[in-house]
Amino acid sequence: MTNSVISIIAWLGGTCFCGILPLGFAAILYFTSRKRGQVGSTVGAAKKTTVAALSADSGLVRLHGRIAALENAIDGSPENALVYLRLKIEIYHQGDESGWRGLIDKTRCSPFQLDDGSGMVWVNPEGLDKQLVGAGIIPTEDQIQAVCILLNISPDMLRGKLRFNIWELRAGQTMTVVGCPTLGQTGFGIARVQGQPFIISPLLGQELDSKISTQSKTARIWMLSLGIPGLLFLLCGFGGALVSMIRVLTSK
Repeated sequence: MTNSVISIIAWLGGTCFCGILPLGFAAILYFTSRKRGQVGSTVGAAKKTTVAALSADSGLVRLHGRIAALENAIDGSPENALVYLRLKIEIYHQGDESGWRGLIDKTRCSPFQLDDGSGMVWVNPEGLDKQLVGAGIIPTEDQIQAVCILLNISPDMLRGKLRFNIWELRAGQTMTVVGCPTLGQTGFGIARVQGQPFIISPLLGQELDSKISTQSKTARIWMLSLGIPGLLFLLCGFGGALVSMIRVLTSK
């Protein structure tokens, strides 16, 4: 009797770890894939236009231009002004579940003007889509120190086995901007609008659309890779627990 109860508990424990846990991750990946797919569809339908043609009823627009020189940016000369900075630090955790875990993910940005040749429009990078800013770079020790100063990160936090990635946007770079124009005191500007994609990316033309599509497909592949085995383990676990329970009941 005791062995049968232990067997039931063991089957249910295995079901939880090998079945429910992967299915939980698969569910998260499903919504990620769906969301990236929706972003791709919306961005694909955005109106390709110029700064000179912006109007209050333009809706979601897609602009292509260069970040103009900027005084009083985060750092650097006007011609090389730093307008967006993100630092991500991960720490290696040792234990039963060893691996890299997020420690710090901090961003600082400054509004800038996008120049597409027809005119210039102010763009506020606050709240942009972080997944499309481009590939991060692994910084040197000097770069890490400089970035920590700019982001007001204490060196006392940088302990343990760490790895770093930084993302930067600077004046002179050519960008794709996808967002909704809003009319302010200084004219039209592009900023994040709730419920709409907001992208500032060095990916140009079809590269941007392909990147979003790849992100959606990758999430879908991982969803299936975790979801299908997880479902099989779940069915096997519940089946084993049910058989053990039947044996307990029939042995009385």
